[in-house]
Amino acid sequence: MFELRGLSRDDLHAELVRSPLGQILSSALKSDDVPEVEPVESYYTRPSREPAVVASHGNSGTSHKEFWTGAKRLPAPLAATAQASVPALLIKKQGDYPPFWHKDVSFINVMEELYDRVRTKNRQMK
Repeated sequence: MFELRGLSRDDLHAELVRSPLGQILSSALKSDDVPEVEPVESYYTRPSREPAVVASHGNSGTSHKEFWTGAKRLPAPLAATAQASVPALLIKKQGDYPPFWHKDVSFINVMEELYDRVRTKNRQMK
């Protein structure tokens, strides 16, 4: 880049040596410690084939037939998640009466009620 702007490598080195920081930078220009990297044919991994594992009836694995016919019971649903410990956290960052809120009631209280309604409605839809 410097050579494109008319500053040769030797002139750059001479200017850099004038300051302590420049001396450190100029030592990096003269460094021959760059490790050699052997070129590779490709940076992508090649897929390999592995034999398919066939599940037997005595095995704990599920066969294709059991999977598609639903012969094996599904695991029990996960326990319901607990309510958020701090409802409307992002809303609370706005404060009780943000500049755009022109009502007499607290913005945070209104939004917490809305969040609770959405959460309750979501549970009913399951």
